[in-house]
Amino acid sequence: MNPLTRAVDFDRAYAERLVEKVVPGRNGRGLFTPDLPLFRYLNRFNVDLGVRAPIDELVEEAERLHGAEGLPHVKITVGDKLGASLEPAFLERGWQREELLVMPHLGPQPDLEISAVEEIGPDELEPVWIEGMRASPELESEEEIRQLVEAQHRRRRAVEVRYFAARADRRIASYCELFSDGNTGQIESVMTLEPFRGRGLAKTVVMRALRESLARHDFTFLVADANDWPKDLYRTLGFGSVGSIWDFLLLPTSARP
Repeated sequence: MNPLTRAVDFDRAYAERLVEKVVPGRNGRGLFTPDLPLFRYLNRFNVDLGVRAPIDELVEEAERLHGAEGLPHVKITVGDKLGASLEPAFLERGWQREELLVMPHLGPQPDLEISAVEEIGPDELEPVWIEGMRASPELESEEEIRQLVEAQHRRRRAVEVRYFAARADRRIASYCELFSDGNTGQIESVMTLEPFRGRGLAKTVVMRALRESLARHDFTFLVADANDWPKDLYRTLGFGSVGSIWDFLLLPTSARP
């Protein structure tokens, strides 16, 4: 199995264990969690790998499935080259898009000192999640934050999750998560709080998670925004891009910029 397919398969198996409802369709599967409607990762339509349906067919299917759940948004996720081919048409229709690079660890590892990185529990990390969420310009309400915090804790229902953190000024300053299904590891949710950025802390927590993962798994990957700088940091740690996952999002008219 090629690395992109393995990563996408891991993500989709994890997501289907995470959500409350999976609805099979003609070209993919709807994933829905009615009690967390604002968390779009838990409310989306995953197009099956290898599908070559036209955009009208995919949009009609996704809109029907989302509408049946009473969701105001429509989100379509494509995990192969179909995403790149459909991007211009989605943008022309007013959809938002996000390209996520799939980056397995290809080596080598840099020689970084990681002894100060700790493994911690989710209860200690929850206040840091909330602080980071409140600093995000994309989140507008405490209800959004409540749903995102609940979604963070929900992850442990679907996969083994370990948490690694570095401290500065005697508080948690940077952290990441390591997902595992026993065979594959995914490094996720890398975050450094604003006052502590630029100190190299993210590198150390990712490297600790990576070493823990490589000791247990034969495949470790992460995903990174194709249009943001962290992908370059990950490359310095031995991660390389093998393809993309594409998210296309249509918001209700009142919520569009």
